[in-house]
Amino acid sequence: MNTTYILFLITTTVEATACLLCARILWRLRREGRDRSRRLLALGSLCSGLLATFVVVANIIFPFDAQEGAPVLSPWIGFVYMSMHIIMTLYPITVVDPKWFNRRRAFFFFLPVAVYFVIFHVFSMYDAWTALDSPASIWANVWKPDVFFRLASLFTMIPYCVILMFLPYNYRHSSASLWWNINYCFGLTVICCAHIVFMLTLWLLLVILIPVLAAVFYLLSTEYELEDRLIPEEVEYYTEEPSAVVAEPVLGDLELWGRICIIMDKEEAWRDPDISLKTLAQKCATNITYLNREIQEKTGGGFKEMVNSKRVDSVVNQLRINPSLDIQTAFFNAGFRSRATAWRNFKDKMGVTPTEFKQSLNN
Repeated sequence: MNTTYILFLITTTVEATACLLCARILWRLRREGRDRSRRLLALGSLCSGLLATFVVVANIIFPFDAQEGAPVLSPWIGFVYMSMHIIMTLYPITVVDPKWFNRRRAFFFFLPVAVYFVIFHVFSMYDAWTALDSPASIWANVWKPDVFFRLASLFTMIPYCVILMFLPYNYRHSSASLWWNINYCFGLTVICCAHIVFMLTLWLLLVILIPVLAAVFYLLSTEYELEDRLIPEEVEYYTEEPSAVVAEPVLGDLELWGRICIIMDKEEAWRDPDISLKTLAQKCATNITYLNREIQEKTGGGFKEMVNSKRVDSVVNQLRINPSLDIQTAFFNAGFRSRATAWRNFKDKMGVTPTEFKQSLNN
């Protein structure tokens, strides 16, 4: 056994163990999610775990050294990779907008897999697969129907990696911030590119790297789902629109602090989980330096402290009006998208935890 083979078995075993463990935990806690997100994340994790287990068993039976000269751009491996990437996009879509994924969209969503499956069997029936043993042989036969089909199906995975960036994002519907969407897309794209390069080159380093990437990806996604993501009872509980935007000339006639107050209090910009010092400066027609200085002079704190203070006040008001309201829903309505951040800021300002505060109201 060479070093590459041993490392390959170790990393793939780690991937199988991590993914199957995540799937088990997510499935046991699926009803706490109040939507399909945990079920879909468990499905993706389960598929990755079972695939990794199959690969480990297969490579124990057929050792790595015996696979020298293995074909590049393998049709069935391409089918597996494409199917896995499509499944991996289901979870974030549900997080961004639980109602976006309906039956009609599901049909077109999985259409590439169905088309690939049919064409795969047609080529296999007539034994029409072109033998490819190196990257050079791919480009030499690129216009052959089966080679072109394999390349097209391989690069079909890329649009699915960035699909979140094209969904109609609305923070009132999404239980995650826009920054989380970007991070998830980035992680998915890294794995996708690793799969594509491996399919085209059979680079041995990727045999070790891909299982590590998959294991880390699912461990981080599971941790976020169970520990930090806010899952309100009613995703669209807060539906009222912000107060009417003040006309630009009126804003321009006001001092900077007046503009800040109008945008933060009238428009309630702090409810937006993606609000930043830069976006507020743009709304106030000033720069970050002047804006930050004005906030510190008027409030004694920074931008984040001001925003989080308004969000905590909103949570307190919601619970006082309706003590039976779910705490996560109150956090969500106030603009929080991180359970840990919401909990910490509430306790820092109120001196008690949200649960203790809610119990005091009930008592």
